[in-house]
Amino acid sequence: MAAALPKEASDRRPLAAAASGCLAAAAALLLNAAHPFAADAKEPIQGYPRVVDGDTLDFSGTRVRMFGIDAPETKQSCSAKGGEYLCGQKAKEALAAKIGKAQVQCEQKNRDKYGRIVGVCSIPEGAGRQDLNAWMVREGYAVAYRQYGKDYVPLEEAAQAAKRGIWSGTFEVPAKWRQSHPRSDSKAAAAAAAAAPAAVVASAAGGAPGASAAAAAAQPPPGCAIKGNITAKGEKIYHVPGGSFYDRTKIEPEKGERFFCSAAEAEAAGWRPSRS
Repeated sequence: MAAALPKEASDRRPLAAAASGCLAAAAALLLNAAHPFAADAKEPIQGYPRVVDGDTLDFSGTRVRMFGIDAPETKQSCSAKGGEYLCGQKAKEALAAKIGKAQVQCEQKNRDKYGRIVGVCSIPEGAGRQDLNAWMVREGYAVAYRQYGKDYVPLEEAAQAAKRGIWSGTFEVPAKWRQSHPRSDSKAAAAAAAAAPAAVVASAAGGAPGASAAAAAAQPPPGCAIKGNITAKGEKIYHVPGGSFYDRTKIEPEKGERFFCSAAEAEAAGWRPSRS
């Protein structure tokens, strides 16, 4: 028979266990403080996204930039034996076809300077999952984005050796192409304004800082007059010109409200039509 511990020793056991638990909790808090995205990374984004381009997905208004890869821009062209073709558009179509009707899951790694989530996205395949980032590079629809990570460099080298996708001809590295083709169209400007923090500016008439920027953001881009409103309950509703509530609806970009160019675009972003 084991000897009984003195009462003082047995009383100290719960106290020691509690102290150990507190130390563990404190260590976890310190770890999360040092790595601000650690907690977010455990909560993947899931759903059926709209493919924006060859390296960007939109989950009902939440954009995810695919980590470690860089696909040609939608309007970018490349050269092959058959002549020039829109390799950016082809990359977008290839990603959309690969996803099909599958549910996509993106594991967050961090956020970029525009506030977009940057992550590794995948779809179910057999008993496991298919890394979409890796697939795009391996098939030659994107290059490894070395500036932010070298995870996919071996796959890029294999695609180049096999002359797959853009490697079957000549092309300009997407990052360099963007430098020589700044985005100046109205839709790009609207997207940048929605993604980036509002600039602090003063109006020419001496208005309050940020007033002219807010006023500009509240005006619809040409051909994009559909109003995406968010109700007090958080419901996303879009209003088309001529609708009962269209004229009285004011767009407040700081609340996440925005304009759309078509009803299909609004619904793909998670907004529903007004019922009146």
